[in-house]
Amino acid sequence: MKNCMYKFAFILFAFLFNNSLSFAQQELAQSIDLTIEVSSVGDISLKATKAVERGITALEGISQIVVLKTKDTSYGPMIVSLGGVKAEGNRFWALYVDEKMSMVGAQEVVLNEDTYILLNLESF
Repeated sequence: MKNCMYKFAFILFAFLFNNSLSFAQQELAQSIDLTIEVSSVGDISLKATKAVERGITALEGISQIVVLKTKDTSYGPMIVSLGGVKAEGNRFWALYVDEKMSMVGAQEVVLNEDTYILLNLESF
């Protein structure tokens, strides 16, 4: 009888341990690493990496790492301030995703894998 109880306890422990590992793996699979670099010569230089939920937009991810302000436009939200540094006059926050200039706004970029984002204050 004791032997049977030990076997049952072992099987139960193995089942629970396997399920907890499975849950942890699912949690890891649902997040990605987002690395943000914010750059403006003389104003701000910031680089940070954070695990964020897979499937969120770049705008949502950026806002989890750095304080930002946006302005609603006919094209969608436009970032006008990052870390207290404003894009004024002919300056704008250029968005680069994985080292390529984005042709869409941050609200249109969906984060499905580890991503590097550079936000650089540029002039036109």
